[in-house]
Amino acid sequence: MTLEFKGTAALLLAAMLSGCASLGIDSAEDVELQHIAINKQEALRQTNAWRAKHALPPIKLDPHLTEVSQDMADHIASLDSLKTRRHSSSSLLSRTQSNGYKSYAGAENLGAGYANISAAMTGWKTSPDHNKNLLNKHVTHMGIARTNRTDGTYRNFWVMTLAAPQKPVTATGFTTVSLPFPVQ
Repeated sequence: MTLEFKGTAALLLAAMLSGCASLGIDSAEDVELQHIAINKQEALRQTNAWRAKHALPPIKLDPHLTEVSQDMADHIASLDSLKTRRHSSSSLLSRTQSNGYKSYAGAENLGAGYANISAAMTGWKTSPDHNKNLLNKHVTHMGIARTNRTDGTYRNFWVMTLAAPQKPVTATGFTTVSLPFPVQ
């Protein structure tokens, strides 16, 4: 599942939800969840190598976005499903901002069942909607997390959150840089 949003601080960010045709009702199960340490530097290396192949600048890890990713990974693992109301542009905006990251642009990739970061990256690169998020020219930071559950359909749940911070605002209230794309 993928998610992307763009916009400005003056407007409610315009939304695009792709790859999420049927969102289920969130009913978390009472199951044992385990945060699995992943090599975030390796995830960043693979992401930036993929972006470089497509003439895009590298991005950086951000601890706030990693927290957002971990929270979502826990949530979908508790559901044993990628279908959740939280996978929406307004939710992503709210979740990034509540974790101290004021977003200008953002995207979110969810995955399940992948045994390691290379498998998750391969899955995302070969999915058109997920790949679009990996190659989003507006994002500058990422966070990534994995949560396992002891039972269920997938057991391994991955989330990558990509975003860019809001542009600085001048005393007149206008951003100091023009928007790189129209608000949709």
